[in-house]
Amino acid sequence: MIRALLLLLLVVPVIGAQEKAPVPVLEGTYDLQEFLENNKAGDDRKDATVVFKDGVMTVKLKTREDAAKFTVDTAKPPFQIDFKPTVGEAIATLGIWRIEKGEITIVFQKNGPRPSDFKGLGEGVVKFVLVKSIPKKDK
Repeated sequence: MIRALLLLLLVVPVIGAQEKAPVPVLEGTYDLQEFLENNKAGDDRKDATVVFKDGVMTVKLKTREDAAKFTVDTAKPPFQIDFKPTVGEAIATLGIWRIEKGEITIVFQKNGPRPSDFKGLGEGVVKFVLVKSIPKKDK
């Protein structure tokens, strides 16, 4: 009986920890198809690339690069994603994500509660729609 209890105490935290971690399906390089912030399209980000690797999301723009650690929870829909900047203040940003028709949609609220839908509307709300990058062939 004691052995079973000890085993349960050791295994349950490991199972729970696996639900909130980077997801291998996100790993890769993506092109930004749509960007919406504060109800406005971000045309200046059309050439942005987003890379998910080893638990870090990096957004590469022409003039700068921003990175944040991320964890996901796929226990129930909508899937959750949390970001923490790799530099500066380590305040978590709360979001949701989904994969649908080959696109990844991420919606998060800057300095606010986790969004409840994928519309991306509202003050401080940011929406990314990403598609897997196609490697360019050298000619």
